[in-house]
Amino acid sequence: MEIAAHEEKIARLSDLIGRLDPIEDFEIWMWACMSAATNALNAALHHLGVTQPFDYFPHQIPGLYVEPKPIAPWRWKRMFAEPGDVIHIGLPPCRAPVPERILAAAAGLHVIEDLRETHVRGGQPVTRELAAACADAYRGAMAAFQTILAEPGRSPS
Repeated sequence: MEIAAHEEKIARLSDLIGRLDPIEDFEIWMWACMSAATNALNAALHHLGVTQPFDYFPHQIPGLYVEPKPIAPWRWKRMFAEPGDVIHIGLPPCRAPVPERILAAAAGLHVIEDLRETHVRGGQPVTRELAAACADAYRGAMAAFQTILAEPGRSPS
């Protein structure tokens, strides 16, 4: 996706995050935090020229993407391509080196992603401390990504 499209998603998800209760709605709240931070990661990678914004969606299989319009109901055209959007830091791997400031910004995203297994898929109890740690990780990651996006960018090569 283009940077502007990532920013639109971030805005919609940020609005949703603000309307949800971090404990009562933890699963969707955490997932929205993770999705917003992943969009910010992708925007920052595009902004720095590490990846290129393309009009297709990443898949779990590294290098596999799908086109945004189905070829038939529930059937998507799959294709292998250069890394565009990533679904996690390092998945798919980027061809260009990932700057340290991106990796540092992604530290908060890692904290959020690590909660997915135990507290969304697993069902471990959610505490105020856990929700606060997730919120802190989200705010830190988003602030770091926003700092990167405020810097002069360079065109993808």
